[in-house]
Amino acid sequence: MTFITKNIRVLICLFLSICFFFNTLYAQENDIVLIGNPIQGHLIIGNAINASSVFLNNEPLLLSEEGVFVFGFDRDDTGKFTVKVIFSDGVTKEKELYVSNRAYDIQRINQLEEKYVSPPPELMERINRERDTILEARKSIDTTQTPYYLSGFLRPVEGGRISGVFGGQRILNGEPKSPHNGIDIALPTGTPVYAMTDGIVCLRADNFHYNGNFILLDHGQGLNSVYVHLNKILVEDGQKVFKGQLIGEVGSTGRSTGPHLHWGVQWYKKRIDPQALLDMNF
Repeated sequence: MTFITKNIRVLICLFLSICFFFNTLYAQENDIVLIGNPIQGHLIIGNAINASSVFLNNEPLLLSEEGVFVFGFDRDDTGKFTVKVIFSDGVTKEKELYVSNRAYDIQRINQLEEKYVSPPPELMERINRERDTILEARKSIDTTQTPYYLSGFLRPVEGGRISGVFGGQRILNGEPKSPHNGIDIALPTGTPVYAMTDGIVCLRADNFHYNGNFILLDHGQGLNSVYVHLNKILVEDGQKVFKGQLIGEVGSTGRSTGPHLHWGVQWYKKRIDPQALLDMNF
């Protein structure tokens, strides 16, 4: 992947943003345009010209000056969701979305030794401390109004074998474990890892029990991505990164059985399927 200069990247991102807006300008003012599908684990990007506020099921969404907003559906979301837009002239419009269910791979494994089911008590203090560090870093994501993600999405590594899919879950000795909230891509140690879209580094972390070395990127308006089990990290906290920029290398740090990239995406706490982003056109 060719690395291009910062100024050219900025111009490309600006061009893509303009294209997005022109693609939605066919709509009349006081209209709501939504790009994406109402499916579990999918993302919706919206544009409402002259909007003053936007709500999803009566919860306010972050809104750019150009009227761009984003929201996502969790792995387990179901039912009806209502997008309500209040325009600057006082007009209110709504769109209703009904979320489609997906089938997920469920594996049941029994007669495992307990150490493979739950972490030993002596590790829990460390695990809780690391969890709190991640939660603290995620607080900054709640307030980033800029839609950096308008530069578009790309796969953060080239090639590789998909060794873990989004949404799968294991039940170990009858105990349901957390669903797999991303995609695992098996690749050799040292393979370059790139940012999936523009954003800000809100956490670079080393030697966590589960994640090993990893990067958490803030892409604006609640959208964020994580790159886990890295061999090397090549960015710093607070750094602005651009779509396709080299940020690290594939590794096998943390709780990993071999070199691979775990690529995860969330909208706030909603778990998003990374593959769904690559299928979006805007």
